[in-house]
Amino acid sequence: MKTKLYIFLFIFTFLSFNAQAQIVDDISTFINMGGKIISAPTHFDSGDILNFSLVTAATAGSFFLDNTGRQWALHNRSNFSDNLFNIDNISTVLIGATVLGTYGYGLAYHNNIIRKLGLQLAEASFYATGVTYMVKTITGRSRPFRNNGHKDFHPFQIKEEKTSFPSGHSTIAFAFSTVMAHQINNVFWKVGWYSAASLVSVARVYHDKHWVSDVVLGSAIGYFVGRFVLNNQDDNDLTETKKNKPTYSLGLKYYNNQPIYSLSFGYSF
Repeated sequence: MKTKLYIFLFIFTFLSFNAQAQIVDDISTFINMGGKIISAPTHFDSGDILNFSLVTAATAGSFFLDNTGRQWALHNRSNFSDNLFNIDNISTVLIGATVLGTYGYGLAYHNNIIRKLGLQLAEASFYATGVTYMVKTITGRSRPFRNNGHKDFHPFQIKEEKTSFPSGHSTIAFAFSTVMAHQINNVFWKVGWYSAASLVSVARVYHDKHWVSDVVLGSAIGYFVGRFVLNNQDDNDLTETKKNKPTYSLGLKYYNNQPIYSLSFGYSF
């Protein structure tokens, strides 16, 4: 009995040590990704500058839709809309639970694909949110429900009612959805995730918590940080789901001097 107990304790200790070592490595990877994101602007190329310009133009253009968007939200209330747009009240908790659950499952069952997916989701969600809250604090824009208008900016604020620009919910929703959308190369899969993120963004306007331009910039930050995380992994197998694509093989055998062809199909994860 004691021998079995010692064996169990040895195995448990060994597995715990391996898990702890893996967590330390993942924390290091997580921190390194933060360094890459911080230094990214110093390495902008023409494509990055174009994307930055397009986001700036889209945000500026949506600024003229702020009042229209708010009037739509205030005058189009219904039970159906209330239930549909309740998604923003649960999205952050749901995303956080999914990130922790995905990483924890991969770690516990030694599934590196799932564990690294959880790490990617954590990187994208955390750092995108960090960028957004930095901009929020600097700009200090009043939220719509304060009725001070969409031009009311008082820089360097930390109060919630004065940190409207950009939308944090939109940011984390698009960061999370961008990573998930690119795990499988399927148009319906991608549309589904981006549609869910867009629904969260619209819900923020519907609930009078954000202006249209808030959610436009927040969504853009989440998307581009998510893409950056995907494109800057040390493990190239994680950036796009080559592992989730079907594989085919054709074989040729002979039976009684007659050729027999065989076709096999597989799906790797």
